[in-house]
Amino acid sequence: MSGCFEIPGPTSPLAVGQKQRYLCVPTFQIDAGDVLHNVPVAFQTWGTLNPDKDNAILACHPISGNANVEEWWTPLFGPGHVLDTSKYFIVCCNAIGSPYGTLSPLTRKGGEDVSGGTWKCSPHVHAPDEQTEQLWWGPDLPKTTIRDDVRLQKHVLDFLGVEQLACVMGGSMGGATSLEWPLCFPVRFPSSPDALVTMAPEQKPYVRSIVVLAASARHSAWCIAWCEIQRQAIEADTRYQHGRYLLRDPPSGGLAAARMCALMTYRQPHSFERRFSRLRGKSNMTSAPNDSQASTLMEEGGEGDIEEDVAKIREPQAQEQYAVQSYLHHHGAKFLTRFDALCYIHLSDKLDSHDVTRDRASWSQDTSSESATLNGVLRHLGKAPNSPRMLVLSVTSDMLYTSAEQKAIHDAVPASELVHIESSEGHDGFLIEYPQIDRAIREFMERLNVSHNSSAL
Repeated sequence: MSGCFEIPGPTSPLAVGQKQRYLCVPTFQIDAGDVLHNVPVAFQTWGTLNPDKDNAILACHPISGNANVEEWWTPLFGPGHVLDTSKYFIVCCNAIGSPYGTLSPLTRKGGEDVSGGTWKCSPHVHAPDEQTEQLWWGPDLPKTTIRDDVRLQKHVLDFLGVEQLACVMGGSMGGATSLEWPLCFPVRFPSSPDALVTMAPEQKPYVRSIVVLAASARHSAWCIAWCEIQRQAIEADTRYQHGRYLLRDPPSGGLAAARMCALMTYRQPHSFERRFSRLRGKSNMTSAPNDSQASTLMEEGGEGDIEEDVAKIREPQAQEQYAVQSYLHHHGAKFLTRFDALCYIHLSDKLDSHDVTRDRASWSQDTSSESATLNGVLRHLGKAPNSPRMLVLSVTSDMLYTSAEQKAIHDAVPASELVHIESSEGHDGFLIEYPQIDRAIREFMERLNVSHNSSAL
């Protein structure tokens, strides 16, 4: 974990202007076996690490989020809320594959240039439209996993001096990352990948608690199918060119279509019908439910009040389109300004690989079925006295990561807590129903802190 050093950045075109820090990891081996060099990871922090170095909260972002958790989880920030910077040292790292500065198809191929002991920014970062030679990883970046994210983020936490995490929390892809954290790092420096199984009662856990919101223990066939449709939409664009497109001429049509497809999985039929029905254009929009609690950077499809979004549409054909068509085209176009097609493919592939039982079947005494193996692996997270406390939050109308999947996690982990977030907005409820989410996590954290303080006496 030693030898990491900070660099100025930015490290990718879409990281330009982001107020974040960058750590460079000299050598990093991924699950696929590849050993990568000078790997960048973008991160932000808020608050102060306490003298015991155990008040850190790691927030894990969803698929199209970034390291600025204060932006996409704004309602959870501030005094009296979950992410209270007067109590906690909050850390958020950009995930591998995301276009906002961590190792991705947009970062420098082969790793950051630190020749002569000085970091040199890749020319394509500030002038992406001028490059004719592919200086970025592009399609040559090896596939990575959620566990690779966990291990890379651990470098950041060690660099920052964190000795114990008060909590790891996240929603959607971030929830999957949260679930992997105590499996990968039951203690700060595990002796083997199977350290959780052999953990002694007197050992200090590295992660005191986790919050898994709108996520599953493994990517289902349903989710894999939706991801594949989105990848195919991108790859069918004639400008995709097997991923070897220039940044000035990306497969925009394919990426926009993939985003529109994704929006359909983030909501649910009643939500669309209530907002759009068969109305046409923007002038006939009826008053939509107020999503004012939604963050300014929605990972999924909400992105604020739908009526307001449709009203901003300027395409000449908007009056002739059905309102729901206008909405989809509008958000497809918006996505093109802040994302990259290969990054989207990389992240969706990563989600498909998510399975907490992968290479851990030996942890389970019963491997007679997939569900039995899953239960056998997850039950280790409930082994007293050094297991992390777990809160599982389920959005009742989620059609992507269903309530049954969250209940399966809860049923498998002894002493875990399950809270249902009532919402009619589908998966997007995890970025809309903030009062319920804030209250559930805050009460969970308060119980955890009372228990932690009592055990320290």
